[in-house]
Amino acid sequence: MTPPKPPKPAPDPRLGGKTSLYSRDEVVSQLESFFEFLPHIPTGVVHKAPAGGWPSITADTLGGHLSGKSPEVIELLRRLPYIDGVSCSLGHWCDTNPWIASEAYPCDYRLLPRGTSGELTDRDLPGWVFNVRNDCGFTTRPDYGEGEEEDTAVTEERWPPWVVQLTTGTDREGSCWMLDTSDGTVTRYCVMKYVYPPAYPKDDPRAWRDRMCDDETKTLKDWLDELREEYRDMMYLGLPNVDSGGGYPSLYFRSPGDGPGSYQWEETEMMQSNVLIETQELRKIYKEAGWPDHYDKDACLGALKEWWRQN
Repeated sequence: MTPPKPPKPAPDPRLGGKTSLYSRDEVVSQLESFFEFLPHIPTGVVHKAPAGGWPSITADTLGGHLSGKSPEVIELLRRLPYIDGVSCSLGHWCDTNPWIASEAYPCDYRLLPRGTSGELTDRDLPGWVFNVRNDCGFTTRPDYGEGEEEDTAVTEERWPPWVVQLTTGTDREGSCWMLDTSDGTVTRYCVMKYVYPPAYPKDDPRAWRDRMCDDETKTLKDWLDELREEYRDMMYLGLPNVDSGGGYPSLYFRSPGDGPGSYQWEETEMMQSNVLIETQELRKIYKEAGWPDHYDKDACLGALKEWWRQN
């Protein structure tokens, strides 16, 4: 059965009434630029698609995973850049989680054909692959009928055929940013979400955002630019893959005003360390490596790995 066509772009109440437009080339270019920018991701693990797209990613090889998706979604996945996210360490496959944002790392759709071919077993595949196969998200349906109380019954709903998952996490707090190929916007899906007043009429083809996602929708460019600023200002502090492919430690976060006497300055019992003192040390390493304007990535990654092993 042929998937329904995506809706035509229209003024978006979540974008202040502006109309966002989708361009495959723009999506690819934005993600390529952002992945290359990331200060903690080694250059060698970022891969651009070859001319003509990834040959392993086709409608046939993805058929068992993304059978309900639009042809444009499949073609986009063939052209996207990817960061190596699964490695073979000590004879077994592991998910290394190259974190790029809060509780979010990019989905590597090159893995799906490797699962189809048997190179990776279901046991080897990361959890997000099974979510993609299921192609559903949990919805929260607020009922704003006159004289009725809010109804927060949770159900499952299939994602629209023109919507594809860009990022994932490791648990229910993970941030799954969903790209809408009808207009080039991204919206964050999270299993544990608040109930927000709807921004769209119930019959609007974008109303899935109200039911399944947070209350902010952004253009892909705006979202990536926001992340760039967080990294440039060293509010996000990433570490490289450490310990022979064992994985990327979670991002460290620092907020403006953090310091002695601030809310977060006390020792964190869970980690048995002072998180903000650690962020000071990480900021020092980044600054000594010339971040952000005169950055020596190789030197910084080496220093970050050494810092991690000593802590």
